[in-house]
Amino acid sequence: MKFVSLLGCLAIGLLVGMADAQGGCSRIVVRRDITSLSPQEWNRMASVIQRMHQEGWFEYYANIHNREFGNIHGNDNFFPWHRRFLRDFEEVAQRYDSNFAIPYWDELRDSRSPANSVVLSPRFIGGNGFGSCVRDGLQSNWNMGFPNNHCLIRSYDRGSQMQPWYSPEYIFSIMQRYNDMHSFREHIEYSLHGSVHLGMGGDMSTYWSANDFAFWLHHANLDRLWAQWQSWGHGSTMDGQNQNGSPMSLGSRLPHYGDPVSSTMHMGSGRMCFQYAGGSSSRRSAKAMSFVAEPPNNGTENGNADAGLHALPEHLRKKWFPLLSSNQAPSGAPMNGTRSIQSVSRASGKPLLYPAPLTDMWVSMHGFDRNSVSQVMDEARQFVVEMNGAKYLSPY
Repeated sequence: MKFVSLLGCLAIGLLVGMADAQGGCSRIVVRRDITSLSPQEWNRMASVIQRMHQEGWFEYYANIHNREFGNIHGNDNFFPWHRRFLRDFEEVAQRYDSNFAIPYWDELRDSRSPANSVVLSPRFIGGNGFGSCVRDGLQSNWNMGFPNNHCLIRSYDRGSQMQPWYSPEYIFSIMQRYNDMHSFREHIEYSLHGSVHLGMGGDMSTYWSANDFAFWLHHANLDRLWAQWQSWGHGSTMDGQNQNGSPMSLGSRLPHYGDPVSSTMHMGSGRMCFQYAGGSSSRRSAKAMSFVAEPPNNGTENGNADAGLHALPEHLRKKWFPLLSSNQAPSGAPMNGTRSIQSVSRASGKPLLYPAPLTDMWVSMHGFDRNSVSQVMDEARQFVVEMNGAKYLSPY
């Protein structure tokens, strides 16, 4: 482990905290979909990430995540703490390049076949390990220093492939149905959050998952989804419990940092000097799935990503997409059942797939309540059953 570098990391981190916590944003960086970056933009970003690795920052952040693991998972510190953690990483990266902004991975777009995502190609962060060790992409042949010396490991959960992740439709449904932080957090943490970590395996499935740059892309996307949910009328929503079982509030203090939860709630203020490309502050976006996941570019307009949902039978819209009432359908979207759903689905549309459930190991590792996890898993399966039963075809 690079002890000298890590001491420097700590000193710089303290200075960053002292300087930025006291003022507003002099500039706001924009976090973009990683696949939208030009080769020149990605190379510039990769250069910063390589320097951070060489100087011990990945060990530093993996250590923090490992140490605070039980305090920041399975309770309602989850979203605000990881937002603060992401911003910490981003602030340090901006010491090397003031324009640095953590990109996000729109994983929902790749949920049907994650291993085939361009994000996991040599162009970006590389793919599955060869003999477990990552040998291509951004972190090719990296040696990690925490918790011991080892190569960066990825080991997909289905050999050379990964099990399906959670669909854009299901995450869109979660965001529409749950208005309190506790329920929203549980459903995201027990679904998309876990499926990506487990699917990639290796370092991503450990306490020190921050070793893998995929961690930062993944949590930037989860944070983006939280930001979108916030913009739908939940801007300062905070409830549930903290790591001690005490009530969570805007005044609760974040583990490790000591900052109040309120300091993370508003992008563009305090030290949260970032925003997401393509986000919307309008509640109208709660009725457009394209604000949750960008549809694949297959020659069809984005609006059709939502048309199939508007064409669902009314009882399914009310149950799974309560904000999509019949008088809110887009112009021209038919509303009369199965034939309508098929007529507005894309030619390449497919039935929804069953997402991979959390493993017993993952549930135990996080100390999750097993009954709560089972309820979320059962709900996710029932969602697929009912959507496929209605002949819904996903454009994703």
